[in-house]
Amino acid sequence: MVWRIKETKNSKQISGIIMKSSMFIFFILVSSALSGCISDGEQVSEDSSSEIPERLSFSAPLLNGSSNITNFILEEYVSDGPVLMLWVAAGCRGCHSWTDLLADEVENGNISESSLLSVHRYSSFESESYVEEVYGNHQNSSNPVLWPLVLPSGDTVVFDLETGYESNSGFYNSFGNPPTPTLQIMDTNGEIIWTSKTYWPTLEVLEEIKFFIN
Repeated sequence: MVWRIKETKNSKQISGIIMKSSMFIFFILVSSALSGCISDGEQVSEDSSSEIPERLSFSAPLLNGSSNITNFILEEYVSDGPVLMLWVAAGCRGCHSWTDLLADEVENGNISESSLLSVHRYSSFESESYVEEVYGNHQNSSNPVLWPLVLPSGDTVVFDLETGYESNSGFYNSFGNPPTPTLQIMDTNGEIIWTSKTYWPTLEVLEEIKFFIN
């Protein structure tokens, strides 16, 4: 009788140990599985990110009077040859000087107007009417452009031409957050192949530009 009581107690102790061990193993397995899911999720989040596309495009409205095209698509514009993109602000004197020099080159037949593009940089605090007053293609503007001037904003969508999808890198960030004036040359593949942040025009930089776009 005594032996049976001891045997029962031992059986209960062994069963308790086995149950605790099983619970412990189960907990470890569940924790490992959950850990793997969280890790995978974090990796996906990093991969979907904000990498800047090497080949890019965007669509945006044009300044009134600068072209008979109402909506501009960068990919289409560069398809015929490399294009100089001049990032401008209405109140930027260096931008005025670069615009005037390039306009002289166009009028003298040294550069084709189809290989030039002005991009307004500060839509958040320079109005379209102010830009028109400075760069509009008419006699009343102070520094008229003879080529398209596009009016993007910080919300303008950038397209990754490698994937065909929208990029999450942000509009200005995709172009290196250019100050004004910034000069960038984009090739026919949508890739920026040359950049200069020379504030005042120089003949040396002008010759570099002509080498790429002519």
